[in-house]
Amino acid sequence: MGLLGDMVFLFGVFHSSVWIISVSGSPALTINLSSDSTIHISRSMASQLKCNVCIGPSCHSSLMLSKSMEVVFTCPQPEDVFIVKIVRHIVCTTMCNGTINPEDYSSLQNFNRTFTWNVKVQGHKAFCLDFTSAGLRQIQTTEQCPDKLIYTVSTGTATVGKFCRQGTIKSMQVLREGSVSLEVPAKQQLNAKSFGVSIGPEITSPAIIKVTLPEKPSSQEFFSPNYPESFPNDDLITWAFQVPYKYYSTVHILNYAMPRCDTKDTRMEYQLNGKTLVKKLSDAQLSEHQGSFNLSLQNCHVDTQSSSTNLTLHFKISAVQRGSEVRCTVDLKRENRLQIHIEKKKPKSDCILKLNSLAKETATIPSQMVSYVSFIDCQEKDLLISIKKTIACKQLRDCPVPESLEVPALDKCIMGVVQEVRWHLYGPKNGTVELVSSGGRLQQFLPGHTCNNTVLLNVSNEPQGVSVGQFCPQGAIHKMQINVPNITVSASPARGKNLRQITNSLLHVSFAKSIRASEHYVFTVLPKKDIPVLLATPAWPLGMNEYATVSWFVSFPAKLEAHVSFTNVSQLTCKNRPAYIKLHRQHSQDKMYIWQEQNPKDVVVSESFYLNMSNCKPVKGAFSVVSQVTLHTSKSVRLSIILSIVGVALLLTAIISAVVCIMRKKKKKRSAPEVSVYNPNSHPFLPGLHRIPQETEDEDVHIYHCIDDHLVYGHLLKDLEMNEDGKPAVCVYQDFTGPIERQPLPEDGGGAEREVEVYRPFTLPQSAPDVPDTLVRPGENPACKDTQKADEEISGGDSVQETEPG
Repeated sequence: MGLLGDMVFLFGVFHSSVWIISVSGSPALTINLSSDSTIHISRSMASQLKCNVCIGPSCHSSLMLSKSMEVVFTCPQPEDVFIVKIVRHIVCTTMCNGTINPEDYSSLQNFNRTFTWNVKVQGHKAFCLDFTSAGLRQIQTTEQCPDKLIYTVSTGTATVGKFCRQGTIKSMQVLREGSVSLEVPAKQQLNAKSFGVSIGPEITSPAIIKVTLPEKPSSQEFFSPNYPESFPNDDLITWAFQVPYKYYSTVHILNYAMPRCDTKDTRMEYQLNGKTLVKKLSDAQLSEHQGSFNLSLQNCHVDTQSSSTNLTLHFKISAVQRGSEVRCTVDLKRENRLQIHIEKKKPKSDCILKLNSLAKETATIPSQMVSYVSFIDCQEKDLLISIKKTIACKQLRDCPVPESLEVPALDKCIMGVVQEVRWHLYGPKNGTVELVSSGGRLQQFLPGHTCNNTVLLNVSNEPQGVSVGQFCPQGAIHKMQINVPNITVSASPARGKNLRQITNSLLHVSFAKSIRASEHYVFTVLPKKDIPVLLATPAWPLGMNEYATVSWFVSFPAKLEAHVSFTNVSQLTCKNRPAYIKLHRQHSQDKMYIWQEQNPKDVVVSESFYLNMSNCKPVKGAFSVVSQVTLHTSKSVRLSIILSIVGVALLLTAIISAVVCIMRKKKKKRSAPEVSVYNPNSHPFLPGLHRIPQETEDEDVHIYHCIDDHLVYGHLLKDLEMNEDGKPAVCVYQDFTGPIERQPLPEDGGGAEREVEVYRPFTLPQSAPDVPDTLVRPGENPACKDTQKADEEISGGDSVQETEPG
């Protein structure tokens, strides 16, 4: 180092010192460099000043220093003209573990300077750049960082991008060789944080950018390499996104340009849980994905002869925290021609619907494959499900036996309300589709009526889309025959219910040979007694197609009669032949009723019948009719029933009367006659309460419990008859012949004579006599008992008993 003037200014940094020396007013620098570093001093492209940098007598517009030496500038303020690049070379062989601490040259702070670290590894391995402490955020080339420090990462073929600090990019892997640059503006100190360099694994992508999203709602933007210039031909770049738990990320493409490809295609590849998902740039990208994933941008082999050769991509990834997620695996590999369609009821709701890890507003699950459906923050009412199934055959021999139409059973993990199940029925050409009700019969659903069930069935012609009618269970229509090969049957819930609640079969479908060409629709109706059945023409109230015909075969048991009325008949004008209604009995082809261009009248039919209706070619109006059929008991049957009931009633009355008479006679024979007893000893007892004792085998009627002494009781027996021995008859029953009741004297003083010795039935007095206190044992005579009591009263309580000889 020598003296180059009157004044010398010394600035230095240990190991890398810079001396600024002024000689005759011209600034000079003395720079000490390490062995693995170089300094590039070059004129800025934006500067218009003429200034050179000189080493000795040799002056140039730019200069590269690889060793320590002196430089002199030919202008007084070289920092306004020149920029400085400090380059360090790092070669990794077997090991390359270290930390890079950017070191600034304090004397160069007046210059715009760029610090560059070129890193190279051997083989197909990559080197890793660890920016954990700094954290990078990608920006556009024209954008500035808040701290004015800009990082640039490049591969051997492209610039990965420009970055600011305080971002989510924590590390990068670069294949074989690359560089990291740090731009520092003039007159600003270098406050950059260190970053690490190490040898990484073998990779196939030129660069892998690892992004760690924060545990809060966030949004980050990313750009393709060389943006806004073209991504290299047939090149690849990968972003690895680390998503926090319970956070869901979505990729939005903000801007892109696609080249015309010679071979291959430009595409975006998602690596999701070991599966690869390929998307075009024009497709909807990954949405509401939970968990980490990799995103790769693959360029094609560009057609250089085309004007469209640029591939550019600008996208954004956002992440938000969500609640619980329900995942469901739907296996339809064994299902043929079955589709499950799920859609959000409110597109702006918090419910997230995902099919195969992609968020969708509507998701269609196809048959013969396995699909993965997810529901995030969803309730069953937030989703609507519709199911489609196709039943088809080309030949009658290939058609299945009557197949059941029922709501397919869905896994419980599939959330949503089943609002429609649609069956597309494709039969052989010139064939007929037959629909038979399963559990119960059907009733036709008409406007203004209610369906008292959980399901509403709609049948329509497939080619024309003409509705045959709407039907509810629990009716009288047993079978429908439609003379077209293709129809559609759909089931929808009635009164806002869920079709998932229906587990039974709705209809049975089969294919048969075509019925008569003139018959388009044939219904078999089995009405019940006293229940009205409404029958409407197809497509009511819009009207039938021109020349279309419909027939109802109404079958019912004998002894009933059908009352047919026409509740609603439209008015129309025909072009050629008129529309008509015909009605004839089942066993008679004679037309019982014909209507043509006049109002039909009610009729009564006594047996099963056919009701035919045929449309014309309407000029004005439409042909639509609603008829009503009600079964009642026939008049002759009603009369015979009434007569039978009357006859049975009379017979029952006669039988009951005879039984009553017989029962009364038997009762009179079993009942004892009523007896009146006269007792002069003022010990009355009620007649009829005690009957004459019944004789038993062990009882001797000639043995008495008491013996009456005629000497003692003779005054009581003086009026009684004597027995054969001349003694009073004691304990002998005699008919009472005295008066029964006192007759009141006539008012005339007894002018009329009373009837004597005339039997009168015993009648109780108004006040019944007291029942004697003495109990009468079985076999005792009441009169004898009273006599014994009188003896006791006379003898003062001493009774005379006859003792048996010892």
